[in-house]
Amino acid sequence: MIITYDGREFSGWQRQKNATTIQETVEEKLSFLLKVQINCTASGRTDAKVSAYFQPVHFDCDKPFDLDKIKNSLNALLPASIKILSIQPTEIHARFSAKRKTYLYKMYLSNIELPLYTDALRVEPNVDIKKMKKFLKLLRGTHDFIGFRASNAENESTIRTIFSVKLKRVGLYLYFYITGNGFLYKMVRNIVGTMLEVGLNKIDLVDLKKNIFKSFKAKNTAKPEYLYLLNVNYDK
Repeated sequence: MIITYDGREFSGWQRQKNATTIQETVEEKLSFLLKVQINCTASGRTDAKVSAYFQPVHFDCDKPFDLDKIKNSLNALLPASIKILSIQPTEIHARFSAKRKTYLYKMYLSNIELPLYTDALRVEPNVDIKKMKKFLKLLRGTHDFIGFRASNAENESTIRTIFSVKLKRVGLYLYFYITGNGFLYKMVRNIVGTMLEVGLNKIDLVDLKKNIFKSFKAKNTAKPEYLYLLNVNYDK
């Protein structure tokens, strides 16, 4: 299945005790329709309040069913904040077969909070965009991103490959795009937070270049409400 959701009212993708999650919501409705217990696996976990334009999810089911009927019935049962874009048979593992993931972080430039920009983080208009772009160039390639990992995270390896990263301005909006083979817990939000500190001259770019993959530790984690899983690619 390809799922899209507004995650701002949920505690992330993965099931949790005493919290409403996207996985729990989808599994309950799907199990009800198919009359069998369904367990879903996503391409990756999105954190609390993080949204997704394109989240691949797979599940196993030996019981035959009509794809279009289940898709339509599922969309009728799900809340307006979660919808199924497509459903089809596959042998692809949603998580382990994924080759590239792309995230989008939305910001806008303004001295005040604007009512029609609630999907983006407000950033002071004097931010130095050129400096931020110079910082982003440092991230491309294969590196040890331990400095951008959440302090309470545990991963077997902190080595990741960033295929592309860019910052684009459209009107008042600033769109940050990053594509990699995978991301550490809060890695994207820590990169955005560091980028903003560079742009606001709170971090010296020259010093950062010297220790970014050595002794640097991100201290500013951008808010989750404005982060979106944009795409997942299964081709090499």
